[in-house]
Amino acid sequence: MKIILTELEEKDYRKIYHLMEVSFEKEEIRTYENGQKQLSKGNYRILISKNTNDGISGFIAEWDLGTFVFIEHFAVEKKLRGLGIGSKMLEAYLKKATKPVMIEVEDNETEIGKRRINFYKRMDFFLSEFGYHQPILRGDGDKEILLRIMSFPEKLSEEKFLEFKKEVFEKIYKRKN
Repeated sequence: MKIILTELEEKDYRKIYHLMEVSFEKEEIRTYENGQKQLSKGNYRILISKNTNDGISGFIAEWDLGTFVFIEHFAVEKKLRGLGIGSKMLEAYLKKATKPVMIEVEDNETEIGKRRINFYKRMDFFLSEFGYHQPILRGDGDKEILLRIMSFPEKLSEEKFLEFKKEVFEKIYKRKN
């Protein structure tokens, strides 16, 4: 199965947002309106994988932050999970990556947390010792989420982590770190 990632057309944003809602905690996603506004930012884009019925199989939402790329959200349609689509999507994405790629993972001992970390390790990401509490992305959330950073294609140094964190907090979370 060959996966082709294409840039999201704004008309398909509602489908992507629904997938975000069923894949992430509400504190981890913006409101629909704020998420839609992100699409006009030059350094943000959503890449989608379509299936044979022209439906969306999954997506990768990324920020190009200059010296690295940050995958903010990555999800596969629930009924398609476990079929290798996520691995193939990420593999296709990483083959085209020209900068280091960073991703946040929950730093907890839950089964799903362990599975996510192991998934990214199989995709050649490195789990760093560095992390932070993710600021809440929408005003009605009250749960901070402890995250650790994983990096591709090499291990993350403390210096690079601090650079990454500064960029993410200022440009995405709109907060001083």
